Amino acid sequence: MFMNPRLGIAVLAMFGLSACAEVNLDTAPGAAAGCEDPTEDNLVPQAPMLPGRSCMACHRQGGQASGAVWTASGTVYGSGSSACNSGGLEGVKVELADENRKILITLYTNRSGNFFTAEPLQYEKLIARVSKDGKIKEMSTPVPSGDCAGCHNPTGPAGGRIYLN
Repeated sequence: MFMNPRLGIAVLAMFGLSACAEVNLDTAPGAAAGCEDPTEDNLVPQAPMLPGRSCMACHRQGGQASGAVWTASGTVYGSGSSACNSGGLEGVKVELADENRKILITLYTNRSGNFFTAEPLQYEKLIARVSKDGKIKEMSTPVPSGDCAGCHNPTGPAGGRIYLN
């Protein structure tokens, strides 16, 4: 399945605008994912909001953004900076595949480096591959969740954020 990046981001931005009236990271355990305090612009409920954070802490059933429940989400950065608010890469191709490497969906990061989908994804284990300008990184181990920042944070099992450098 392929999502046109411009159309997909526009559609998901509309979801984001209606999904959440107020952003309150204090009420979403784990959402901060080791990030610094967000800027005022990061808190605007639209597609480029809160890079590096665990989107699915809020974009889940019963969460404060339950109007747009994501099945997978994350942020791709260009270098090993510890900051979440800057450094996200736009236009990165993100392929999400099942454990047999069958591509389930292709997404593209927005101007903050964020990618996300509400598309139902059928998988037991998930593998992600990110690529841009001839650089490619792929997960070596399948995981049971599309909550990328849940593992890709400074203290998470992946040992750091998603970098394509």
